[in-house]
Amino acid sequence: MQRIDLARRGTVWAFTIQRFAPKSPPYVPPADGFQPFAVGYVELAEGVKVEAVLDCLSFDELEHEADVSLVATEPVPRFATDTYLAGARR
Repeated sequence: MQRIDLARRGTVWAFTIQRFAPKSPPYVPPADGFQPFAVGYVELAEGVKVEAVLDCLSFDELEHEADVSLVATEPVPRFATDTYLAGARR
């Protein structure tokens, strides 16, 4: 088996909204309570699709093959839209 580096940017291939808290453990709800979040597949330039949590300011941002960047790999892959990242930098 050969290890290869994958792109850190990709395109949202498909997604859904998780509107209920996952089973705990392993899920740990945030201190301010559960908030719906997006999960989906991100297609990388190499053609690989990665399942990940998708951070965004609005779920509408994820429509139409949104561009996203890798922001975390632990405990699961996590990608964020450019709009979300711009808001986080403020």
